[in-house]
Amino acid sequence: MGPRVSIVIPVYNGADFLEEAIESALAQTYENIEIIIVNDGSHDHGTTERIALRYADRVRYYSKPNGGVASALNYAIEQMSGDYFSWLSHDDLYAEDKVERNIAAINAIDGPDRERTVIYSDYAVFNDKPENAFAVRLPATPPELFRYWLTVENRIHGCTLLVPKTAFKECGIFDETLRTTQDYDLWFRFAERYRFVHIARTLVLARSHSAQGSVAMAGLALQEINALLTHFTKSLSVDELRGSSQRSISAGYAEIAISLTKRGFLDAAKVATKLAFGGKARGFNLTILVKLLGSLSIFHSKRVARMLLSKRGRLMLKALVPGRIARSSETVNASLSQELKHRFSQIYDKNIFGGRLSRSGEGSDLVQTAVIRRELPGLVKELGVETLLDAPCGDWYWMQNTTLGLKKYIGVDIVEALVAKNQSQFGNDTTSFQYANLTADTLPKVDMIFSRDCLVHLSFDDAKRILANFKESGSRYLLTTTFTDRSTNNDLVGRDGFWRPLNMQLPPFNFPPPLKLINEDCTEQRGQYADKCLGLWLLDDIEARA
Repeated sequence: MGPRVSIVIPVYNGADFLEEAIESALAQTYENIEIIIVNDGSHDHGTTERIALRYADRVRYYSKPNGGVASALNYAIEQMSGDYFSWLSHDDLYAEDKVERNIAAINAIDGPDRERTVIYSDYAVFNDKPENAFAVRLPATPPELFRYWLTVENRIHGCTLLVPKTAFKECGIFDETLRTTQDYDLWFRFAERYRFVHIARTLVLARSHSAQGSVAMAGLALQEINALLTHFTKSLSVDELRGSSQRSISAGYAEIAISLTKRGFLDAAKVATKLAFGGKARGFNLTILVKLLGSLSIFHSKRVARMLLSKRGRLMLKALVPGRIARSSETVNASLSQELKHRFSQIYDKNIFGGRLSRSGEGSDLVQTAVIRRELPGLVKELGVETLLDAPCGDWYWMQNTTLGLKKYIGVDIVEALVAKNQSQFGNDTTSFQYANLTADTLPKVDMIFSRDCLVHLSFDDAKRILANFKESGSRYLLTTTFTDRSTNNDLVGRDGFWRPLNMQLPPFNFPPPLKLINEDCTEQRGQYADKCLGLWLLDDIEARA
């Protein structure tokens, strides 16, 4: 019959999705399974419990006081009778052959490695209908380099795993002090002693919504991830840092620093950068420094240089290698393009903004865009706008429901998969979609550039580059997001490096008073952003220098 597999479903206030998750577990083609549901102290008047108890004859149901997902998973591990553990979040779904393919992959391994292997697979992310899921393909990473890959990319989804029960006895269980990173912490511990083997098939459908922990606890998640990735970086061995290519230890740390910086985990990146020039790396390496600085944006490279070198040291660096530094500067635009492309591709791949209907986030649903959809057509008509550049266009969720009466609409975005999808679904004689890096690529001259919720996600330097590029296009009007009641603008650094409101009339932008304001009637975060507006300016009136 094959080894027994325990499918574990932890749930907290999960009435919306629990039934679907249970049904996907019961639909498994592999027969030797048990399903364990752990209710982690739901306070929804018994709704979650009633759903679980409908399946009482086919599942094992437990209820416990609330302690977080790690405590619920650990409770299930204590109760499981299976040889293998398979986690299913209450809001996710299994492909019907998930467990069967996991076991087949285990059986295909000969020798003692079979008992010391964790299986993982690709997955897909959806927010409305599973058939619209966005696939996430993972590389086949050699087991001996898996911990390094977890540090550099950390894209694995815990519900794709099949874990031998012995791994918990040998490596420990989930850390209940961690609220959002308890899974990656444990996978890293597993990978020190167990092999991770990849299946190149999509076996889990991961639902993305605003109530899930990574979104609802975004601030805490960022702190925990920084701490966790710092620990990962410090824990890697010399062999792991050198990798299969036998790169230098400094290069291994530098690669981690570049990845962490580009992903916004600056606290952890600072540690990796210092390790690239000390500790196991044994000394300062000029070649590695130039490579590191040349791989980052100007803003980030200046921060790294300040962190590593005194003022005198920075001057000496320029004097010693002026040509190499100059060549690094020449590559800034290309590096910046890759940085922005990676960042926003990750956002859409993982639906980091947490939109249930749009990958651009809750702010792009039909509720939060109702005022825009009502007011924008009238403004276009009033100004005689015939050509419009939507920068960025995102997944075009709400704009497809807006009739603007244009002769030419051009949507641009840095996420190539989105552009291709939009062009395939919505492109026609008057509507087109193009790939573009707004900081550097030549933009078409249009009557109006519409740039909603763009600059708020970028550093001051990147935002200024985009504004300068908008002006360079020769376009007439700019309609962009501004928060009119803010008294200061903060740059994106450290733990605040993902989003913040901007008042475009304040430094460092110093826009003049807008020609027109459209208040969006934003109700997100219980009205904290009631001052969110679209402001209209003539691009000729804006001073913008990159």
